[in-house]
Amino acid sequence: MSSVNWSCVTTLPPEPLSSRAARHVVTDWCITEGLIGDVVDTLLLLTAELVTNAVIHGRSDVELCLGRSGARVRVGVGDENTRMPQRRTSDPDALDGRGLALVEALADAHGIEVTAIGKVVWFEVLTHAGPARRLATA
Repeated sequence: MSSVNWSCVTTLPPEPLSSRAARHVVTDWCITEGLIGDVVDTLLLLTAELVTNAVIHGRSDVELCLGRSGARVRVGVGDENTRMPQRRTSDPDALDGRGLALVEALADAHGIEVTAIGKVVWFEVLTHAGPARRLATA
């Protein structure tokens, strides 16, 4: 997916539980990267929204990618559907339709990349911290 140096790439099935699985992947990655606090909450929320959108609208396996460059974390969520996501104005009582609006409101940057087999919706969040000290793995 794109030219970002992804340090974590996971393929998730097109089913509702993939959003939960994605949150676990992001949590584990944040622990490894030494990220804590509000930035982790933002990463979890936005990732869950994009994975849910990919499951509902992409109707294919979902590729979740995480990468970091200094204080900037990028999350990419890819699927095989070439139809571009559309931001909707949702009914205040609706239970859905806010994913892209949340990304626009909380991410420091976001976009969509067309790929050979579909698209990747991505966002970046600033951690306000320098490069992480990776935890030693035994």
